[in-house]
Formats: sequence, C-alpha cells, structure tokens
Amino acid sequence: MGEQSISLFANNAIGTWMRILHVNNQASVGYLLSRAQRELGHVSDLLAQPNPYQRAPDHTAEGVKGIFLKLMALAPGYDLIHVHGGIGISGVGMAPLKVLRKRFFAHYHGSELRSDIQTSFHMLAERIFVSTPDLLAFSGHVGGRELIHIPNPVFVEGVEPVDWEARMAGLEGGAPLRIVHLPSVREVKGTDFVLKAVEEARERGARVELDIVENVPVADAMKRLEASDLCIDWMSPDYRIHGVVSIEAMLRAIPVICNIDRTLYPEEIPIISAPPGGLAEKLLEIDRMREELPRRGKLSREYAIRMHHPMKAARMIEEYL
Repeated sequence: MGEQSISLFANNAIGTWMRILHVNNQASVGYLLSRAQRELGHVSDLLAQPNPYQRAPDHTAEGVKGIFLKLMALAPGYDLIHVHGGIGISGVGMAPLKVLRKRFFAHYHGSELRSDIQTSFHMLAERIFVSTPDLLAFSGHVGGRELIHIPNPVFVEGVEPVDWEARMAGLEGGAPLRIVHLPSVREVKGTDFVLKAVEEARERGARVELDIVENVPVADAMKRLEASDLCIDWMSPDYRIHGVVSIEAMLRAIPVICNIDRTLYPEEIPIISAPPGGLAEKLLEIDRMREELPRRGKLSREYAIRMHHPMKAARMIEEYL
C-alpha cells in the first residue's frame, strides 16, 4: 500500500448512529476515536482534563472528582460511555451509569491493567479493549473477561515521510547516523540500556549520535524525531512491545528498533528487533548497512498507515456497537 493508503478509510459513513462519550485521553486515543466515529456518522465527543499538549476536548473538568461529576452530568445525553484507563472511580462508583441504562466500554492502556488497579470497571463494561497486545494476557485481572486488542491510532493526515533520497547523500558520505530516543519514563523505556549500547557501539567504531528527547512540548519532540534516521523505542526486558513513539516514527518512514516479541502482533511488523544486550551489535550492523534504511522506512510507513489509522480503530470498535 502506498501513499494513497491514507485516504482509503474516507467517506465511510454508516447507516445508523449512536451518541458516544469518550472519557480520558491517553496518547490522544480518545480524541482520535471520537473524530473517526464522527466520520462514520456518530455523535462522538471527548471528556478529559485540559492538556496543553493535546487537542482540546469537547468537555473538560479538573481532577478525578471533577471528571466523575461532569460525566454524571453529561451521561444522560449519550448512549455509550467509553472510558479510557481509569478515572479513580471504582466499578461500584460508576453504578449510576447502569441505573441510567447506559452502555459502557472499558479501554485499558497499560499500567492500570498490568498492576491490577482501577480495573473494577469490568463489572459494568459490555466490552473491554486494550491498547497493546501484551495486555491480552491479563484477563485474570478483570475476572477472566475477554480482552480485545485495538491498535492505538495516531494522527495521520498531514504527516509526511522523511526525504530519504536527500538524506542518504549525507549518510553515504559518512555523516553520523542520527538516533533518537523519547522516554516518557526512563525505567519503563529502558533508557539505560540505550545509553550503554550507543556508547559501546561508538567505542567499536559505529558512526552514530544519540538525541534523548524528554520533557519538551509534543511539537518540539516531533521535530527532533523527524530529524532522526533511526528511532530506538522500548528497550526494557519487561515489556516486549512497541509504543506510540514507534508508530509516530514509522508513520514518518523512520525505522524503529525495539525489544519486541513479534508473536504478539497479528502480522509481520517492520520494527527491527534487538534485546537490550544485543542492541550495540544491532547498531553496528545498521551502521554498516545504511543503504537499507530507505526500504525499511517505506515498509514502516505503510504498516503504520494500515494498522494505526484512526478509521481502522474506529471500524474495529464499530463491530461491537
């Protein structure tokens, strides 16, 4: 699938519609799903705390209590409540939704399900979605309920691939390979492994430089990502998955390295896999084979559009409406 893939999901309005309210906005998933569902013909809105680094939600409130009270006030106007993560309110606390005869979806995004906290939503939830495939193993934390993997959507429209033809001139001339790493939490992303591997690769002759991007506005982070030739994302031995940063890099045709378990994913994924202890060797290999980067980047972009377009996620959820 080439560049036309972006438009393949357009003009897909459905024949029936629902009034849907998304609550919370981890990684902008609530916002993206609500907008894609509008394209499908639904009334779909977002309730979330204000965040200067995200698109503005339709309804805002401050703090856990504020979100809960606003949700109770808004709920009568919607048919389905789709809660992302947890809002600090137990399933018992959400019981008024049942009294109001509202349908309810729970959507877990990671730590709350792995750590078995704020998961009592399953007592009310008609369906339970998860954002990464490793979370499918935690059914026991929600009473043995079925978990459904919905790949995280990302903003696709207007995001262009990097110009590999232009940048290969410098790389083939011996310019350093620019590596980027964007840790939200260093311990979770395995940043220490990244630092150690890059240092070792340099000592062994690799022409690489590393940019650690953290605690900056999203727009600035994306600019630094787009300036890179290679992205190292999750390198922790505890989480063998990729994150939203990987998707953002792939969408821009930037190859990605993760310590990934390929068997978790439904189709072949173009992410380069390396364990923490083998990352330095993998960087040396990539440095020696720079001419492969454009091809890997092209495959990565095609995969990101095919698997992480907001309309794909919305259509997967459509099956359960």
